[in-house]
Amino acid sequence: MGKKLLSISLVLLLISTFLPFSSAQGDINSAIAYLETKSPNPWITMALVAAGKTADVDYLKSAAYTKTTDYEAAILALAAAGKNPGTFPDTDFVAALKTFHTDGQIGYATILNDDIFGVLALIAAGEPASDTVVQDAKNFILSNQNSGDGGWSFAVGGGSDTNMTAMAIMALLEAGVSKTDSHITNAVNYLKSAQNNDGGFSYDPQSPYGTSSDASSDAWVISVIYKLGENPANWTKSGNNPISHLLSLQVQQGYFDDGFGDSQFAAISTSYAVIALSGKYYPVGVSSVPSVPNVDYKIEGSAGVLCEGRVNAPDPLELVKLIAPSCGFTYYIQETSYGPYLNRIGNDVATGTTGWLYAVDFVTPNVGAADYDLQNSDYVIWHFGDFDWQPAGAAELNLNVNILPIEGSAGLPGENDSVSFSVNVSGGGNNLSFGDAAPGAVMSQTVTIANLGTNGLYIESVVNGDEVFKNYLNIDNVSWRDFGATLQSGGSKNAEVKLAIPSSYSNPGTKSGKLIFWVKSEQ
Repeated sequence: MGKKLLSISLVLLLISTFLPFSSAQGDINSAIAYLETKSPNPWITMALVAAGKTADVDYLKSAAYTKTTDYEAAILALAAAGKNPGTFPDTDFVAALKTFHTDGQIGYATILNDDIFGVLALIAAGEPASDTVVQDAKNFILSNQNSGDGGWSFAVGGGSDTNMTAMAIMALLEAGVSKTDSHITNAVNYLKSAQNNDGGFSYDPQSPYGTSSDASSDAWVISVIYKLGENPANWTKSGNNPISHLLSLQVQQGYFDDGFGDSQFAAISTSYAVIALSGKYYPVGVSSVPSVPNVDYKIEGSAGVLCEGRVNAPDPLELVKLIAPSCGFTYYIQETSYGPYLNRIGNDVATGTTGWLYAVDFVTPNVGAADYDLQNSDYVIWHFGDFDWQPAGAAELNLNVNILPIEGSAGLPGENDSVSFSVNVSGGGNNLSFGDAAPGAVMSQTVTIANLGTNGLYIESVVNGDEVFKNYLNIDNVSWRDFGATLQSGGSKNAEVKLAIPSSYSNPGTKSGKLIFWVKSEQ
């Protein structure tokens, strides 16, 4: 019995979150009244929303976020409550979750739980099923299905359990896998084989520590049955079904009791039950995310680069507010007769003719930062320096590649002869085409960067456009984000531009983007 309890507790601690409701069965009202007496958490939030209640999510503003599942839980709860996980309250939870994407999966490479809930969370946040992170996690889940019984485990290589199998099915369906796919049908057959004679389900039907049906397992299986478009009442065993068994575990106080009384676990399992008995499944709700552009950014202070990355932001000033918590800086925006003005980031305070200036795609707009409407794939630079600062000398190369399904001179000289350079693709022109490429392919081309001016230059790069380039393009064997080259007057260098597409990449089609080289400073 002890091992079973440990396994269930571990699942709960590493997942915490979910979504909506419709046709109630059982005494939902008393279960909701019970949950309303408890400290809020993502599961309770989803259960309340599913029951048609309004859920306060302010507690998520001060919650601790250290691991993948912290963000996944918050995203699921926010989406259920109708909030935008990309901007709540001033943090992009989606971007934060995606920082855990590595080597074709999310979070720990030894764990499946964070990939399963990662898919559910990203879809709940409004990300498309075609998103690279979603597809990578989907493929990781598929590749780690247990071939013997068709189920999934909490950890890679572990024995199957009903909880993770139910959630994996729901995640895969959200990621675009058909319910007639063999991965899904094999998993459903595993769940049917795991049903007990009382109609319910245990966490692990093979556990030597006990195989009694429990409320949490009943609830998650009921939810996946609804997700499949079936009626849980028709899943009968010896005349019993999972709904009748789950209802048998509800006590007078409203919670669902697995034999441990009114414990912290009871609030979690009751949340699962409320969602399931309301005919709901995961994700409980999908955020109606406003069309906020996805842009790249760099913040350059007096001592160097403070932060860079990607975020959804409507304008350059809002961008500063959104990234401040994750970048770890403070800021001050001063209200003036001309509108809001960014006076300070960190220790860099505007004074005299020195202050914070912004550029979009290497051009300094003639409107205030709060009034500039950003577009998808814009590149925003906030720079602390003299008010006559201009981002000098940018040169663009057009990127394109046609990814198959699984089975020039850009010479834009600076405005004066002291800052002038060109970038040419080997063979001429400014089109850097990788042609047709299958997943797993590694392709490279050479570009020549030449300093045509009279001063030494330090040149960096930025990539706009499709995320296949943003995620997998390297220059001289480092990410384009880390590339830098010093060129003396009249000097030049050949740089290898390499595109390495993961073998798990499953979003075929023609991709386009831009590789921009720009002068960060004169030497």
